[in-house]
Amino acid sequence: MPEKIDVVFLWVDSADPAWRDKKAKYQPAKASEASASDVRYRDYGTLKYALRSLEKYAPWLNQIFLITDQQVPEWLDTYSSKVKIIDHREIIDDKYLPVFNSSVIEMNIDKIPGLSEKFVYFNDDMLLNCPLSPEDFFQGDQPCDYRIYKPIVPFEEFDHILINNGILLNRYLDGKWPLSKKGIFSKKYGSDLFRNLLMMPYLKRSGVPGYVEPHGPLSLKKSSFALARQIWPKEIAENNTHRFREYNDVTVWLVRHLQLERGEFCPRDAKFTRFLRLNQTDEIKQTLESQRNGAICINDDVVDDYEACARKVDEYLEKKFPEKSSFEK
Repeated sequence: MPEKIDVVFLWVDSADPAWRDKKAKYQPAKASEASASDVRYRDYGTLKYALRSLEKYAPWLNQIFLITDQQVPEWLDTYSSKVKIIDHREIIDDKYLPVFNSSVIEMNIDKIPGLSEKFVYFNDDMLLNCPLSPEDFFQGDQPCDYRIYKPIVPFEEFDHILINNGILLNRYLDGKWPLSKKGIFSKKYGSDLFRNLLMMPYLKRSGVPGYVEPHGPLSLKKSSFALARQIWPKEIAENNTHRFREYNDVTVWLVRHLQLERGEFCPRDAKFTRFLRLNQTDEIKQTLESQRNGAICINDDVVDDYEACARKVDEYLEKKFPEKSSFEK
């Protein structure tokens, strides 16, 4: 029998008064813009369609775990054996709770009781876009991913996190890049392969400058998290204390980068996922209709016409996934 592949989602209902009161109680007076902004938390209804996309395009997926903070989507059938609600308390020590920092939650997802060794991690704004097979996510026991390098050009607060991850990774590599050559020059990268060719002198001389990040479903292994905790025990433990997003956060991408640098992955097309912002409504519609990409991420953004954009996207998703999943009431 093929090894099981589970799915993990993070979700929060930012309109819940109890949750909002709790956030206000613990939020520091001088919170960073990234922590204070509602954009980081607001729910515009994509999770329901994300679950529909899994049932329609990847029914072979095993268990779906939904990580929440004492919340349950009102439309979810809690009697479904396919979807399990995981409260923060089940994976994060009580002394760190409540937590409003996705970076902390992500770095603890491997602690979900019963989670399979191979799993795919989704944000609630990520959906499958066409029929897919297990081999689109794992080849044997190796996650499917792409190892494409690029320099980090910082523009916003979030870019601190990319640099934090890079510092830890390059300390681990200790000037010995590459530990593995696997997937550096894969033909599957298409024109993106030139990025690696351009970065090669820098990689050999100075280390990893940064990566092209997928902003889509991540294929991960529990054992990769365990290895990360062995390599960076103090930094990951410290990360748990960051109740809200901080400049020195580390994220689940660090685990991804570890898999890439150790050659523990199989190369895939870099265009597997298309990343679009909520206000790119025409592009979202076109991507959903064309099915050229295996997955799509519809990312929230600071836009003047948020309500109008959210309504349009909901209309497109309802048209694409009109049938209720077996996980709904």
